[in-house]
Amino acid sequence: MSISRPLVQATLMLLGLIFLMPGCVAEPREGYFDRDHHRWYHNHVWQTCGENDEHCR
Repeated sequence: MSISRPLVQATLMLLGLIFLMPGCVAEPREGYFDRDHHRWYHNHVWQTCGENDEHCR
């Protein structure tokens, strides 16, 4: 019985980390250009590149 309580606590802690980790995604830096999707990051939002947009070169 003395081993089961720490084992249960460790298991619950690991499960909690597993469920919290997908929400911890790094935000791209300001002005980052995503070449694959033809967009750039500004003010915490993705901006679509327009024609002759200086940020999308």
